[in-house]
Amino acid sequence: MSDRSDYTDDEHDPITFSPVVEEFLGDPQTPADVFSAVVAFVVDLRENPFPHLSMPVPGRPGMHSAPLRRDLGLVEYAVDEGQDPPRIYVSRILRAD
Repeated sequence: MSDRSDYTDDEHDPITFSPVVEEFLGDPQTPADVFSAVVAFVVDLRENPFPHLSMPVPGRPGMHSAPLRRDLGLVEYAVDEGQDPPRIYVSRILRAD
């Protein structure tokens, strides 16, 4: 298991956020419950690139989707398993509301 302290800069972090996701997480209007659900999901991704209930996106190789906790939305992300650790690109967050 690794944690954020293993990565001295973003270049070596196996998880990258799209600009849309960065904006979403940095927006003070993002509800706290959704923000915390996304953070919990990212913690799960650090331990396993295919967390519980993750599913491949049909017709999009390497893409996966997974629900956020408390049914607050859905996360779409890509996994490059050719790297060690796998590189993960969180492309978007779809809120349920």
